[in-house]
Amino acid sequence: MVWFTEDDLRAAAGDGSFRRGREYVDAVAELQPTALGVRAAVRGKSVYEVWLGRDNDALVGECGCPFGVEGNFCKHCVAVGLVLLASGAPGPEADIEAYLRSLEQRELVELLLEQANRDPDLYRQLTLRAGSTGAPQVAVLRRQLDTALRVRGFVDADYAGRARTVLDTVRDLVDAGHAAEARPLARHAVELLTEAMGAVDDPAEAIAGVARRAVKLYARACAVARPNPAKLASWLFQLRLTWPTWPTIDIGDFTEPLGESGMSAYRTLIDDAWHALDDDDDDDDDDDDGHAVLRGMREQLAKTSGDVDTLVDVLADGLPAVRAYREIVAVLRHAGRLDEAIRWAERGVAETRDLSLTELLVESFLDAQRGDEAVELRKADLRAARTRVCYGRLRDTAVAAKVWSGLRSWALDVLPPGELVGALLDDGDAEAAWLAAVKHDCAGVEVVRSRAETHPAEVLATYRALVTECLSRGGRDCYREAGVLLTEMAACAERCGESVSGFVASLKLEHARRPALLDELRRAGF
Repeated sequence: MVWFTEDDLRAAAGDGSFRRGREYVDAVAELQPTALGVRAAVRGKSVYEVWLGRDNDALVGECGCPFGVEGNFCKHCVAVGLVLLASGAPGPEADIEAYLRSLEQRELVELLLEQANRDPDLYRQLTLRAGSTGAPQVAVLRRQLDTALRVRGFVDADYAGRARTVLDTVRDLVDAGHAAEARPLARHAVELLTEAMGAVDDPAEAIAGVARRAVKLYARACAVARPNPAKLASWLFQLRLTWPTWPTIDIGDFTEPLGESGMSAYRTLIDDAWHALDDDDDDDDDDDDGHAVLRGMREQLAKTSGDVDTLVDVLADGLPAVRAYREIVAVLRHAGRLDEAIRWAERGVAETRDLSLTELLVESFLDAQRGDEAVELRKADLRAARTRVCYGRLRDTAVAAKVWSGLRSWALDVLPPGELVGALLDDGDAEAAWLAAVKHDCAGVEVVRSRAETHPAEVLATYRALVTECLSRGGRDCYREAGVLLTEMAACAERCGESVSGFVASLKLEHARRPALLDELRRAGF
């Protein structure tokens, strides 16, 4: 029997991964039972090997995709689980476990050695485990790590799998209380994986995912067995400077082992490098790249330390880019410094006229209980662009500021007829919208369809005019649109006990030399 249910899959993966996993069911290759579960290959951006099993009574899964190598129960695991549930294939083989437990130690050793001689991966795992038992043999483990991870010209398909095995062994060392021995091994793994990422294409980000895991593991080992803070700061700085895009390093993971002195040393290294670039008289692309890398490091450091003023200063280096203004305003809003956020947003709006900054400014005004200023900003926008969109923004802001009832008439008077009709429809005032359309002779499709729901007879003449205008523009798309309008017109006429057959006949006669139009009318049922 399968040892889990669909609910177990959803609980392990989360709703998002579970939903996406359904889309990968057809990408699952043949299921292969193992002693503790099943294996299968799943086609995604690459072909990923998936294993599902049980840990006591819990469903567990492993996958070689970037999300899976970080320890997550991914969509590929879900897909394999769904296939297994649908097929009713047997789960873990309990009788195999019973058989192995019945063997004597000598027989088990002979069985493992025989298999290890045939299976390089098993041999490597056993060698790593042998070096980590008792007092860890760091030199032996380091050699095995080098053998598994050092790139010599190319990276084979099993590289990421070997890396995961190595990291599992290092993790086991930390768990067993040997963090001091595990720490240099984890660091060396990060260095070797970084070199591998720089030497090969990694489109599926399998190696990148393992590298991120290695960095996290090194941070964990450092938190238990503290290295020299200044040396750790220097290593992290050089790694980020040499490999700016990978592996992903969050300095926050190292806050505890760095301590106050290490964080200070890291900050000094960044500042010195920044000033050195500023003092360099050469104006070249390398300096621009260097500033970008250091800016990212400064930004991350400021976020980690919670230093809002420094973070704003760092982000200000990116001005006048809209993104820089948005991030500064967001940081200040999050810190509860609304007045400063408003000043920065006002400066950004004045300099860029960007809509997203205007939205942030309005939101900040409202949060700061300065609704009158938010409304004045929206009114200015409506005067500049007399559209239903600007009207709607003013309406929403004025409602939030509780002043809309006294402002609506003024806003409607600002709008030209076509926009006025649309604004009234947006307000849910269909009757006023129709009357405005008739008064200003600007009835379009939107208001006609709205009116047709309750007064079909009133819109027949307008539908006739819309169809005629559509045909005057010509072209297949316009002919198709005319067919849609005729269908709607026919439905209104039928509700009134009338017919459009005479109008359609006159159109066919008038446009007899337009085969494309006649074809579209036939498609529409005319």
